Amino acid sequence: MLLHIGNMQDLSLQHILLLHFVSINVVTFLTYGIDKWKAKRSKWRIRETALLGLAALGGSIGAIIGMKVWHHKTKHKKFRYGIPLILIMQIGLICFCASRTNLLCTHNNVTVEQNNISAIADKVWAFSQSHPKGFTLNIRTMTEPKEGIAVSYAETQNCHSRDQLETVIRHALQHDGYVGGWYNSEDSLFYFDSSHLFPESRLHDAIQFGIENHQHSVFILSSLTEIPIKSEAQ
Repeated sequence: MLLHIGNMQDLSLQHILLLHFVSINVVTFLTYGIDKWKAKRSKWRIRETALLGLAALGGSIGAIIGMKVWHHKTKHKKFRYGIPLILIMQIGLICFCASRTNLLCTHNNVTVEQNNISAIADKVWAFSQSHPKGFTLNIRTMTEPKEGIAVSYAETQNCHSRDQLETVIRHALQHDGYVGGWYNSEDSLFYFDSSHLFPESRLHDAIQFGIENHQHSVFILSSLTEIPIKSEAQ
């Protein structure tokens, strides 16, 4: 909800800036035309500081177009060179602000992603406390699949602490979305892995994947059967 409100605010700000950009350039273009009209009729003129000020406020494009269309101030050096210089400075400022905005958005997205990963890790950690014998969990739905062949990825081996679980969660979210947990009686630690699920008709592919990821076994969920890879490969 907060992200949605933030996006709405950013969108409103963009609309305001766009409206200002269009308005100031139209006003500047017309003002240069009016000043040209006054010059031809020897009437009271608009101050040059006002004409330059309109360009500085964002109307530099309107000023350049007005100078060309109305053939106005084209021989004055402060306008001939000053207006393009103002435009270049404004483009540079826009690029700088855009880069800062992208950097801020990236930082915010990383923060939100990390908070999301931490929240999922908390749920998986709590789930593991009530399933000490092991599990395979779809972390997107927080449900246990009833069938399939679970094979762990090599990248997430030897993860057993709460902090290491976040590494497993991040990997799972970037891949298949499954996390496996199992208790190792040799060191009395509960390990977590990012897992890939194969259909149970593709045992050969599952074992090949297990060999490539340096696993000792694959696990058939429907029958809760662990198949050692070495003996099956032989």
